[in-house]
Amino acid sequence: MRSGEPTLRTESQSIPRWLWLLALICVVAWFATLGGRKLLNPDEGRYAEIPREMVVTGDWLTPRLDGLKYFEKPPLQYWSTAAAYEVFGVNEFSSRFWCGLTGLLGVALAGLAGAKLFGRSAGVIAAALLGSSLMWVILGHLNTLDMSVSFFLEATLCAFLFAQRSPLKSRQERNWMLIAWAMAALACLTKGLEAIVLPGLAFVAYSLIEREYSAWRRLHVIGGLLLFVVLAAPWFVAMSVVNPEFPHFFFIHEHIERFLTNVHERVEPWWYFIPILIVGVLPWLSLAVRSIHAAWNADKLESMSSGFRPRRFLLLWSATTLLFFSASHSKLAPYILPIIPALALITADVVARLPAATLRRHLVGISALWLVALAYLFLGPLPTKRDTPPELFSTLFHWAQAGAGIAFLGAILGWWLSARGRLRFAVVASCCGAFIGISVLLIGFDAAREIRSGYDLARAIEPHHDARKPFYSVGDYDQSLPFYLGRTLTLVGYRNELDFGLTQEPRLGLADTSAFVRAWLADPAGTVAVMKHEIFAELQERHVPMTVIGRNVDLTAVRKP
Repeated sequence: MRSGEPTLRTESQSIPRWLWLLALICVVAWFATLGGRKLLNPDEGRYAEIPREMVVTGDWLTPRLDGLKYFEKPPLQYWSTAAAYEVFGVNEFSSRFWCGLTGLLGVALAGLAGAKLFGRSAGVIAAALLGSSLMWVILGHLNTLDMSVSFFLEATLCAFLFAQRSPLKSRQERNWMLIAWAMAALACLTKGLEAIVLPGLAFVAYSLIEREYSAWRRLHVIGGLLLFVVLAAPWFVAMSVVNPEFPHFFFIHEHIERFLTNVHERVEPWWYFIPILIVGVLPWLSLAVRSIHAAWNADKLESMSSGFRPRRFLLLWSATTLLFFSASHSKLAPYILPIIPALALITADVVARLPAATLRRHLVGISALWLVALAYLFLGPLPTKRDTPPELFSTLFHWAQAGAGIAFLGAILGWWLSARGRLRFAVVASCCGAFIGISVLLIGFDAAREIRSGYDLARAIEPHHDARKPFYSVGDYDQSLPFYLGRTLTLVGYRNELDFGLTQEPRLGLADTSAFVRAWLADPAGTVAVMKHEIFAELQERHVPMTVIGRNVDLTAVRKP
């Protein structure tokens, strides 16, 4: 960097009132899009229905999906969503509220951590980068477990780093480490043992690579473990007492077998997460790549008084998380979400040091990225996919065009401000453009409800549906139908992820189509079923009495006349 050239770090450290106003606007925008889309299958339907059944049955101990025992995940998000239902009612907004809240808290925490570790400018930039990262924004608005567990892991990481910067054996150090243990316990109650594995891998890797063991003296293991057990263990113990089959399924099947075998049929190549991570940190990819090498070397010159190197720990957190999930036999794209906050902190620290000219070049690159996206969205061919109407892709493209256009304007404004030396304004403007653009794209996701949601089919069924009579799902299971119908279904010839529950309570399902026909003929008029189209055609040929009351891409809904 040339002497005297401005950087973000050399600007005034005070936070102007306009920035607080802009933050408030972004908070409102963050929550405003949570309820604007119907639930998409499978995850959103599943994680909305389980807490709905908790509210209806009053059983907040044993998670159930479609009335069947469902032990794949711990209950913290189910409890939080059920509480949101009690406050806001059962709807799309309340079903996504916990994910949205933890996502936004993660952005705020990145700002706090960046400021405490690397300076106030880095804090502002860390919050802005995380709050406009493609993967963080999208998963903060979808009802999955990945956002909430990522927030608690981020909180574990940040509290641990704060402890390292505190005086040895001080009250501050102890308190921050106890917070880290508590956040790890909440992460464990959200998704399981990865809350222990991921921080542990990063800590061991740091100790071995840096040959720095002073941090071990700061762990407060006895008090921390006691707090972890007090918070996390009661539910696991109670579940094991009430449901003796739980420990083997959860700890052996869902963790060890899932990691080491192909039991869930989610096998992907070892490099699967690399392109996902590249896309996930857009539009800040070039800044993130530059930051990795710069952050590792920066800690050579600047570290905490304890000798601990936070930038290297953040890098190792990211690397070990990526390697862990890459080694697993079960891979899904959102698994690597806990990497994004760490990369945002690393990138923010480096961006705060960048000369104005370098920052401008990156903003030009980001503008070019959005321009290329716009060119494809306007000039490129629409994708084609069997059973997907071309109109759906056309609608998605229109929303994406609007979103990319807004993001492009934000990047251009950022470049213009940076050219005038307003570096903080430049970064914030670019981030806001990206966030609003991604939010517009999220609104457009509702177009996918035609092929990924049971909402429209449920509306067609509702006038013909009597909650006192049986309701069958034959050969398939639409995860969002029970949520929108407000009732469970009797599964016929379908097991998949509900195999465990059906094995435990076989009376709650029917084995095959023949068993369904026998039950259907004995049921009263007005009984309803949904079934795969080919099964409907087969039953028609057998002259089974049925009246069609609705259809979607996958299912035919019928009523017994």
